[in-house]
Amino acid sequence: MRFLVLASMLALTACSNPVPSFIVAPQVFWNQSNQLNGVAFSLNVQDNRPSNGTLIMRDGDKVNSYPTSNNLPQQLQDVLTDALSKQGARVSGAEPVVVTIQINQLEANAELRTVEHIVKNNVELTVLIERESGSFNKSYSGKSSFSGPFKLDTAVAERELRVLTEQVLGNLLRDPSWQEFLRN
Repeated sequence: MRFLVLASMLALTACSNPVPSFIVAPQVFWNQSNQLNGVAFSLNVQDNRPSNGTLIMRDGDKVNSYPTSNNLPQQLQDVLTDALSKQGARVSGAEPVVVTIQINQLEANAELRTVEHIVKNNVELTVLIERESGSFNKSYSGKSSFSGPFKLDTAVAERELRVLTEQVLGNLLRDPSWQEFLRN
């Protein structure tokens, strides 16, 4: 009987404080073209967020912060390298022109209440281009929010943050200003 009580207490303790697996893996669907044909540059993604917490859960005075389970900067680097290569760009680590994508903010802030949860998503990315003839920088951001009854489903929070990240990446990739700076 004591074993059963002890096992039940351990199970309840394990269930009461779950650490969610939180993955942000955006994809970019950009029409293949040759608009960056002949443009060569080095691409870096820097995580400039003050903390690596991507999912922040507030329950009263208690705040838990969870990083992504995947390597977020590498995920964005891979997605952007693929998208830019499809536009004809030659992305290589040895090029003198350096394009840096800074992750300034990328998080889902969840406020947990007894009968509902409210999640506010924020994404801000900055494009920095350094080359001999000068530099360029421009920020792209987006916000979204959603709410639901009772407990937060982290899969929904993942999806909503991924969709917002994809929208911000899409705005960044469609903006001709940084592409013109690279071509000239």
